[in-house]
Amino acid sequence: MNGRTRNQRYLLWLALGTASMALAMASLLVFELAQRRAIDQGTAIRSDSLTALVFQFEREFLRLRQTLGETLASKEAPDLDAINLRYDIFQSRLTLLRESPSVSLLTSREEYKNVVPRLEHLVTELDKALSSVPIDKKSLTQTLADFNELGAPVQSLTLAADSAVTRLLEHQADTMREQNALIVWLTLAQLVLLLAASAALVRRHRRLEAERLAMEQLTDELRDARVRAEAANRSKSQFLANMSHELRTPFNGLMGMLGLLQGTPITEQQADYIQTAQESAGHLLTLLNDILDFSALETGKLNLKPIPIELPRLLKEVAALMEPLAKSKGLDFQVIAPGDAFPKVVADDTRVKQILFNLINNAIKFTPTGSVTLTVIERSRQLEALEVAFEVRDTGIGIEPSALELLFQRFSQVEDSSNRRFGGTGLGLEISQSLAHLMNGEITVQSVVGAGSTFTATLCLSISPLDMESDAAPWAPEPLPAVPASQAMPVPPLLQKVSTTNHDPTTMRILVVEDHPINQKLVGVLLGRMGCAISYCENGQLALDLVQREGFDLILMDVNMPVMDGLTATRLIRALPGEVAQIPIVVLTADVMNDASVRALKAGANDFASKPVKVEQLRAIIQKYAGNKVLV
Repeated sequence: MNGRTRNQRYLLWLALGTASMALAMASLLVFELAQRRAIDQGTAIRSDSLTALVFQFEREFLRLRQTLGETLASKEAPDLDAINLRYDIFQSRLTLLRESPSVSLLTSREEYKNVVPRLEHLVTELDKALSSVPIDKKSLTQTLADFNELGAPVQSLTLAADSAVTRLLEHQADTMREQNALIVWLTLAQLVLLLAASAALVRRHRRLEAERLAMEQLTDELRDARVRAEAANRSKSQFLANMSHELRTPFNGLMGMLGLLQGTPITEQQADYIQTAQESAGHLLTLLNDILDFSALETGKLNLKPIPIELPRLLKEVAALMEPLAKSKGLDFQVIAPGDAFPKVVADDTRVKQILFNLINNAIKFTPTGSVTLTVIERSRQLEALEVAFEVRDTGIGIEPSALELLFQRFSQVEDSSNRRFGGTGLGLEISQSLAHLMNGEITVQSVVGAGSTFTATLCLSISPLDMESDAAPWAPEPLPAVPASQAMPVPPLLQKVSTTNHDPTTMRILVVEDHPINQKLVGVLLGRMGCAISYCENGQLALDLVQREGFDLILMDVNMPVMDGLTATRLIRALPGEVAQIPIVVLTADVMNDASVRALKAGANDFASKPVKVEQLRAIIQKYAGNKVLV
């Protein structure tokens, strides 16, 4: 039984106990009112006693009979006034005997039923005898005889009245005793209920106290569990960051070397093998990125980095990457955008492109023949906001209605069987929907089996201020205090340093700070093809020492290195006196977790690129900082 049910039952019993106590109190009130009524009735009986009434009637009956007897026995003339007085008093007593409320106790008794009619007849006869002038003594003698006959019945009526009153008083006494007994029992019951309620309250208090202690213990356990969970989450984040670095580092070498190998004289079969290996490596990299993005979203650590962007340029970049993929499957691909120019918006262009890449990749994957079309629709425009819908329409296999609700659930796929024709982790759409929500938007889908699907990503983007330039302002590092040479870290022996002897002023000199030999080799080959002069060192301390002795146009800085990491080296370089502190530094790392780019820029880096780096990306970075230097 859970706590809520116990609480409900306790409240129910408490309500029943309260109702019972209220009922007992109401009963006590009723009995008290009944006792008061009985007392009032007793008082009324005492003030207008039935026995007194009958006794007075009997007394007047005897007086009238005596007066009649004395009148008949006297030889003198009858005293009519005395007779009429006694008669009137007797008649009034008879009227009271008939109409007084107290007589209600006698009306049902035989004594009353036998006497009252005979008395009324006797009054009638007496009235006739007294109304004659002179008085008819014969009628009066007969009336006196009737009076004598009624003596015993009138006396029995008095006894009956005494008996009725006695019985009434006994009944009231019995009733009061019963009521007193009930009051005693009700009082005892009320006392028991009060004791039971008190005991229940005590038990309730003890249970609440026990629950409070249990809750405190549970709170402590939950607090400990939260601390352990946070520690585990930090460990997980650190593990993912380490795995990201450890996986991306060989990926950089693998994909770079495959690209270099592709540029060498090879047979057609070898080119096919290299292309297959590159596609497999790219697929593995996509899976890694999805897992890392999912982890960042799950922990709430994926933050948008909005910058001013131009949507036409973004769409052109998306088309440049997606069109070859569609052409390789024999699909038509086109981008349809409105003729009117879009305003410049503030958004995270990387995440917007990630949403579009996911939707278009899915469309191409599930479309055997036909076309894939990206249509851009301006839904609404306000003073500071622009709502844009990106519709990705394909002519593919479509989706069953029962599977539509599973599309945006993690690890869910349309083909949920061991014989799937299409691969994937099932994270792409869930990640895209989460990114859309971060941009105050959402992704919806409409599909017809066998006719294709339409995925619509509606995003609410902020309109850039008119005075904002098309490119983001260059980052300016926070000023750091200069580090005197006497306080600089000791320089260990140079582990590895390869410097070119080319000192042509038109050649761009680049320092590659990288501890992994394969990545050194790859970056060296790529930069060598661009005509750059290259120097290498294996950690940040060597780089800090080298930049103080030789001049460089650019530093490519790794992050995770022995002796001194790249971010520490960047901060110390920025703290050096003179022009050396202004050397452009580009962080080139396999670490993309834990806000690596933000930490790099805060450390003083001018730019950030993640491994594996592509040839075009590396050339664009070098060209950005080449100035008047010549690249091949």
